[in-house]
Amino acid sequence: MGLLIGGGAMIAATGTTAQAKTSLRYFPTALRRTWYHYEDGHYSRITFGYKHMRTTDYYDGSWHQYTTKIHVRNLNATHVSHHPSWMFATLLYAHKMHWVNLYGWNQGAGDGDFYGVKIRHYRGYRIRTLSIGGGASLWTSGHYYATRKVARNLGTHHFSGVLYYPDF
Repeated sequence: MGLLIGGGAMIAATGTTAQAKTSLRYFPTALRRTWYHYEDGHYSRITFGYKHMRTTDYYDGSWHQYTTKIHVRNLNATHVSHHPSWMFATLLYAHKMHWVNLYGWNQGAGDGDFYGVKIRHYRGYRIRTLSIGGGASLWTSGHYYATRKVARNLGTHHFSGVLYYPDF
């Protein structure tokens, strides 16, 4: 007997993870909201809905917006139809937290993008934090917060115990 999470992956009661046969049907409830990041005088935003994700970022001197929708995919399929704008998601547990791993439907290589929610502590306050990560070692590239006020106050703060992208 196990716990079904996000309609796609099962976590077994024994502590081992059963291999999922399909991707997530929808984003986990913990992700579903608007998250904010503040850097260099601009707010970036990520909004997760039931199946949709929308990002609004400021870089290279202009605003960029991206919207996508996750679809269910058979993870054992040998042939996948061509859908360049579709995404699929799986669950992963790493670095003491649960992550949603988001891939392009026809992505042939790479680790995808990782999104994980965790309560972190900052000066005695409990802060709900969305961490964004990537790469083979699942390095964290930044954090988003539930309110604009917290995002502005914490900005690009690094929390202890988090594996960040190395500075080369």
